[in-house]
Amino acid sequence: MASVRAPTRQPFGLTLTNLVVDALRKTSTRGDLASLMDVVTREMAFRYYALIHHDDLRSIRPDRVDLKNYPAAVTDRLIGQQRYRRDPVIRGCIFADGAFLWKDLPRFIRVDRHDRASFEEGYRHGLNEGITVPYVRLGDRMGSCTFAGTPWPERADRFIGAAQMIGIFAFQAALRLLPRQRPIAEAPPRLHPRPRDCVILAGRGHSNKEIARALNLTPRTVDGYLTEARRLFDAHDRTELVVSAVFAGEVGLHELRRQPE
Repeated sequence: MASVRAPTRQPFGLTLTNLVVDALRKTSTRGDLASLMDVVTREMAFRYYALIHHDDLRSIRPDRVDLKNYPAAVTDRLIGQQRYRRDPVIRGCIFADGAFLWKDLPRFIRVDRHDRASFEEGYRHGLNEGITVPYVRLGDRMGSCTFAGTPWPERADRFIGAAQMIGIFAFQAALRLLPRQRPIAEAPPRLHPRPRDCVILAGRGHSNKEIARALNLTPRTVDGYLTEARRLFDAHDRTELVVSAVFAGEVGLHELRRQPE
């Protein structure tokens, strides 16, 4: 009689995912969630994690997710100095379809000198590579779950599947722990139709001249619309403007995809 083979063990990543997802669904306090995130971050060979809404988190917001153990200097840069709107990882969440490695960001966003400076600053504080999982819920601010800083960056891709599942359930757990009575949000800025069109086309990478041709406007008019829009969102450049408009719900993610010629 042929011998019966022992059942194959689950891959480490799948085992980890099943255990963590089950624990996340049972988490009942913020402290428990933080402890669990510390453990799973170390198990995936990362040092840091961040569960955050993409919003102004300089003060405590009972209606926003903000759970992280990032280095103080990085937190001050992103939150204290409000650089989150210009951060390439947070910006990448707008265009990514799911969990992504930081090294893959150039595949779906244009990386400029400001982005390279952000990466260099993070690298100095141990954020050499990371996996970020965007979280989008209709009618709410975008958020994300990130695992970052690893002694084996070349192996980070092994955990991208586990990070996708864990990141989504972790953010859902964090949302569940927010107070039931959420404060009424301030009314977001409202863009008029033509300025909104200009912001969308700017988000697709078009120059002012290209936007002017597409909308049958003068370049000076386009520049005026974009300048006023930056003032409305307190944005310092086109990148911050587009990201801010998305975060405020003024522009949909699908509208930033380049259309066929």
